[in-house]
Amino acid sequence: MSVTGTIYLLHFDRPIGDLANPRGQAQHYIGYANGDGLEARLAQHRSGNGSAIMAAVARAGIEWRVVRTWAGDRNLERRLKKYKKAWRFCPVCRKARALGTGYEAHPQGGDGRGNQPSPADRIIPRDGEQV
Repeated sequence: MSVTGTIYLLHFDRPIGDLANPRGQAQHYIGYANGDGLEARLAQHRSGNGSAIMAAVARAGIEWRVVRTWAGDRNLERRLKKYKKAWRFCPVCRKARALGTGYEAHPQGGDGRGNQPSPADRIIPRDGEQV
């Protein structure tokens, strides 16, 4: 039996990593919090603890926000991370791309199709759906 918790998507206000290499940077973090522990997990991230990338984000002084959550287990978290295109789950990035500002603000690349359904929409439950 899998433990249900909260999977969350964090959006960084600016990318972290090698800004000269779009494949060497990140602007999102997907994480998991047990049960009702989301606020405690986010507090760990704010203090620079909990994961290597969030520690680097804290050291760099990069602001971030929670942009999406799902009820689910570690298996769903792994599926989302394995997809490697967190921007497709991110309402901030999808809106920026739809407005034509996404490539400058979010240099990870992409298909430039705006808000059209993506493969990501087929591999994850919609907000509020059970896993």
